[in-house]
Amino acid sequence: MGFFRRASTTALLALALVGLASLGPAAADAAAAAPPGPTPTDVPAPIVGIDSVSPLSGPARGGFVITVTGVGFAPDQTTVRLCDIDVPPADVSVNGAGNVLTFTAPPCTAGRTQLVVSTPTGSSSTVYRYESEDTLPVTGAPVWLPLATGSVLSLTGGFLLFLTRRRSPRRTYC
Repeated sequence: MGFFRRASTTALLALALVGLASLGPAAADAAAAAPPGPTPTDVPAPIVGIDSVSPLSGPARGGFVITVTGVGFAPDQTTVRLCDIDVPPADVSVNGAGNVLTFTAPPCTAGRTQLVVSTPTGSSSTVYRYESEDTLPVTGAPVWLPLATGSVLSLTGGFLLFLTRRRSPRRTYC
């Protein structure tokens, strides 16, 4: 087994040209006609990425708007896949900067599912959560109602504010 010691760059270039010439004129012509490599002016395709999703979860019945912020979204070329249902580009609205998209969520069973945003240059995904109707928080105006003595009131929830006021009995004086 022999060892090659680099004498100079010129010697290596000459050795390479001699080796190429030994393959014949067709190989030398093919090497000369080969297209050049990428130039610094080539612009890489944008990378698709998801930064955030709002709301973080939604009702299983669907029909609500989901907003996704990120990078690389393309107007009229972005598809969304949620709960194994494709939302076509016509139903996905992308802003001009390509960093915010909105769409209407399809119905899905309660639980976690994958949200995938795809463009011709790539795709990105995150986990989205559908909530069953029983687990959704109830919001709205407070309810005021009188309770009879001995009645039972049962409340469930994460944070409840329950205020009571004891009414003093009416006194009648004769």
